[in-house]
Amino acid sequence: GEVFEIRANRVVFAGGPFTDDLRKMEVNKDEKESVPEAVRGAAGTHIVLPGYYCPNEMGLLDYNTSDGRFLFMLPWENHTLVGTTDTLGPAETSPNPPEDEIDWLLTECEKYLTPDLKVRRTDVLSAWRGWRPLAADPHAPPDAPASRDHIISENPETGVIFIAGGKWTTWREMAEEVVDRVVGKDGPKCTTLKTKLFGGDGYTKTLSIELIQKYSMLQEVAEHMAKSYGARAWEVCETIQPTGKRWPRFGNLLVDNYPYTDADVSWACKEYACTIEDVLSRRTRLAFLNKDAALDAIPVVADIMADELGWTAEVKKQQVEAAEKYVNTYGGRISVTSENTLKSGRYKSVHDIFNAIDRNQNGYLEKQEVEEISQILGFKLTDEEVDEAFREMDQKRFGRVSLDDFMKWWTTSSSSPFHKKLSKELGLRVVSEADLRNIGPGTMFG
Repeated sequence: GEVFEIRANRVVFAGGPFTDDLRKMEVNKDEKESVPEAVRGAAGTHIVLPGYYCPNEMGLLDYNTSDGRFLFMLPWENHTLVGTTDTLGPAETSPNPPEDEIDWLLTECEKYLTPDLKVRRTDVLSAWRGWRPLAADPHAPPDAPASRDHIISENPETGVIFIAGGKWTTWREMAEEVVDRVVGKDGPKCTTLKTKLFGGDGYTKTLSIELIQKYSMLQEVAEHMAKSYGARAWEVCETIQPTGKRWPRFGNLLVDNYPYTDADVSWACKEYACTIEDVLSRRTRLAFLNKDAALDAIPVVADIMADELGWTAEVKKQQVEAAEKYVNTYGGRISVTSENTLKSGRYKSVHDIFNAIDRNQNGYLEKQEVEEISQILGFKLTDEEVDEAFREMDQKRFGRVSLDDFMKWWTTSSSSPFHKKLSKELGLRVVSEADLRNIGPGTMFG
């Protein structure tokens, strides 16, 4: 990219867990290794579960988990947010969550639920790692501990200030202190506590109702607009498109069950969003809330952004590919270890195979589960092949397949392409219907 020079009286580094990389830019190349470390990264894995796991107005904090780490369960955006682990290591830009930490969070939070309710692995709608910058002042004594609060430090040689550490809940306090540090003791004090955020002026408690009355939009969309944009929701809604329906009349959802609309994307472009990834993760929270929903939204967001930003067909294609790659770095309903788990499993009966496909553990198979098992085992089926495989099993046309339906299909459809591929990947052989009648559903496989 192009390099250009910017001049300023003071420079402040605010790079989070990457602050030391910025600090190394202050010195010559051969001096980079001598820059004392100021920030260590600590990764915290979070999982998002359906909202019914947590009351809307109440959270939970456990400071006595099985290994001593803190755990919280909080209502967040009509979902349940569970976190967090704490693992020191170099910071990364990818949210890749370790599978063992997802399992730990599921096991820990299950302790607080009724024994009748099991937290399933497929309940994990999204999972990610966030990086905390644990900061230590490089100009402090060598034995000074790392801090979970923020620090502000100035390089005496260059005059460059950096701020690091802190939490989401202290960002305004951090801004106030670093501004006061920059202007000095004799300068004017920061006025952040008296300054409203954008959208604060003109905001009223009835704003969401006013939006519904003017635009005939869904209540959840109006509440999202009021909460996210404040009084600027009026400006955002000027870009909202008609649905062509009797109700709601305005606000085309990016995906079902989430309040994000075409107007959110159009407005984000006006506020300099340049990538689909940015819209899905930061301008909305869709990737953080539901990985599958974010993947489904990519083509819709791409169409809107291409129109807003004038993308060529090639640029749009690149954006879609980059967004899919990014969203797939989140965890979701399907474990990254699923393929190994399935292929290394011991399948003693048709029932075992049925249970392996029934990832929702609801006692019947759905078409989506047939598609997912093929993807996990590496023989992805086309939409037509998925439809055909499911029709073979769903002889009653109920839209779901029981264990009895599956057993009948398994013993009478050995020529089915899906049957052959599934048997090959799981290392199974066909068992005849006569064998099943004689031995029952516990038939062993060789």
